[in-house]
Amino acid sequence: MPQRRSVPFSIHILTLMAAIMVPLASTLLWLGWRAVDQLEQRDVDQGMSALDAAVVGFLGNGLQVIVLVGQTLGEVPAFSPHVGSTADDERLRQLTAVLRRHPTVDATFVGYPDGRLLYAGRTESFSPARRREFNVPLGDPIVLRVIEGEGASRRDIWRFVGVDGKPGASQSQPSDFDPRQRPWYEAEQKRAPTLTEPYRFAWSNEPGVSVGVPMPNGGVIGFDVSLATLSRLIVQYKLTPNSIILVATGTSDIFIETQPCDAGDATCLPGDEEVRALVRRAAAEAAGRELQRDVQVAGRDYKLIVHPAPPTYGRPFAVAAAVPLEELTAASRVLIERAVIVAGTAVGLAILATLAVSLLLSRSMTRLAAKTQRIRDLDFSDKAPVVSRITEVLRLSEAVERMREGLEVFGHYVSKDLVRQIMRSPGSTGVGGERRDVTVMFTDIEGFSRISEDIAPELLTSRLSRYFEALGAAISGNHGMIDKYIGDSVMAFWNAPELDPDHVVHACRAALQAAAASRALADKWRGRGRPVFRTRFGLHAGPAVVGNVGARERINYTLVGAVANQASRLEGLNKVYGTDILASGEVAGRAKGQLVWRHIDRVVAAGTTEVLEIFEPLGEVATAEAHAPFLACWQTGRVAYGDGRFADAIAHFEAAAALRPGDGPCRVFVARCTDFLRNGRPEGWDGAWRFDSK
Repeated sequence: MPQRRSVPFSIHILTLMAAIMVPLASTLLWLGWRAVDQLEQRDVDQGMSALDAAVVGFLGNGLQVIVLVGQTLGEVPAFSPHVGSTADDERLRQLTAVLRRHPTVDATFVGYPDGRLLYAGRTESFSPARRREFNVPLGDPIVLRVIEGEGASRRDIWRFVGVDGKPGASQSQPSDFDPRQRPWYEAEQKRAPTLTEPYRFAWSNEPGVSVGVPMPNGGVIGFDVSLATLSRLIVQYKLTPNSIILVATGTSDIFIETQPCDAGDATCLPGDEEVRALVRRAAAEAAGRELQRDVQVAGRDYKLIVHPAPPTYGRPFAVAAAVPLEELTAASRVLIERAVIVAGTAVGLAILATLAVSLLLSRSMTRLAAKTQRIRDLDFSDKAPVVSRITEVLRLSEAVERMREGLEVFGHYVSKDLVRQIMRSPGSTGVGGERRDVTVMFTDIEGFSRISEDIAPELLTSRLSRYFEALGAAISGNHGMIDKYIGDSVMAFWNAPELDPDHVVHACRAALQAAAASRALADKWRGRGRPVFRTRFGLHAGPAVVGNVGARERINYTLVGAVANQASRLEGLNKVYGTDILASGEVAGRAKGQLVWRHIDRVVAAGTTEVLEIFEPLGEVATAEAHAPFLACWQTGRVAYGDGRFADAIAHFEAAAALRPGDGPCRVFVARCTDFLRNGRPEGWDGAWRFDSK
């Protein structure tokens, strides 16, 4: 038989391994590079989107709030030009209050058609020269100015008001300042809010814009809005340490931009001023168009991006950024380099391992081939078995040995080799939890048992579904998690499983929105002659254990802790006070700056000894002015009640009830005070109401 050409087994294995590993490693590296490149672009897009949203939020929402404040002040009778200078003190007090509530406002002022100007402004940003010129006292007081008079007798009169609210001595100097000549006063002719181009304020040299809001009876209320806050804001959105971000508007030469890198910092890239000049030109040349391109400045490659922002009160804005590509791709370049090293090492090790295994296998198979050839030749002298660590080769060797022995002794021997493999899975049910601060809400429908007796189960189920849908939308829309439905009740909590730093405020807003949704649904059903649902809410915040609770066969993500019981008690107290929402002092204390609260009572719930402060949320803090008259009467009544002056308390509670007819807490306290006047207050009374039953 002719000799066939063949290739050693080890060469076959090495070739096959190389054919698999090299293309696979190359493909994975290419896919990794593409994925990293796409991730970099996505990071840039997401970063710019976040920056755009932050700038638009600051300029749009922030200035809108300022305009609303101006429109509200314009409706105040004291600001009418017909009132005259007799209302100047009240006007300046209102302007000062605006400064204290809005930290981004540097100054607020009102100009009248006769040229008078009233002004309230901050002094913390005054330069030393300005402080000396106007004799500014220590403590960064608020300056109050009145400019009035005609011709040579026109004067600027100012005084300073410290944190204690006491005004200092008045000072004055001649002035030719005329508010009617200022750009913000154009709002008078336009009869619409006006926003100026950015400029540097005369008294503080801070960059900012002025907003003018026309008043119904003539005159303009103005605000100097500092853009220094925006400058600090955009620093948080830098894509890389040496990236440059700026905000430009119109034809103004004032740019709100990130500060230059410290020249003494070794990580700073040179050419900062050249890059800034390029970004400024690009922002001006974009002319309202989106721009993104790669450029080279000072010997380095940059990604230049310009995004136009929606106009704010007629003023166009643009957000621009220059990002060094070497910083943008630094992390990905390191990853790719490491991936190449790892891939190369893996391919090399795989080839070496394959070479070793192929040589070992090839040598054993060569010996087996030689032994079988001897057996074929009836040569049984080679009794040394082929030893190998490869199971298949070893089995083949054993088979050859048995064949040799059988043929040698004319016997037949079958060797059995039993191999068993035990597969074990460490599968875990994941039962367990973690301690976390949460806010819990309990809801309940008033008189649900009675309502359910009069409605068919199918119809009741349908209405409950619509009701739960309305409440669930408010809860989930404010980052809450519905734990369970208990008949007609809902239990929900915040700050789990996702962390939520503002969980208390979100829970309060959810309760307000859910209560509004419940009332809207009730109005709709009432109009159709159907029974309505009135919902009561209880809110409490505190520590609890949240996680998977239950048996291994069935688990539930829930919370365990006293905070849930307290929320349930607060929900039940609504029945006593005729309220819709009650929250603990823990909740009200954390959300004090976000919502308007009414302190309802100090109580000791049934089965407890601890005094609990309970509060009712009335609305967002923006509605504080609408609630102020009612809260003033209520709080005065509460103080009289706590002091034991029950007749005075009744008068104030009745005054509050007149402002809000049908108010449950007013009714409760009037009845309670009346009983105290008739029967005397309980012995040892400390102002806390104790409940004997739930």
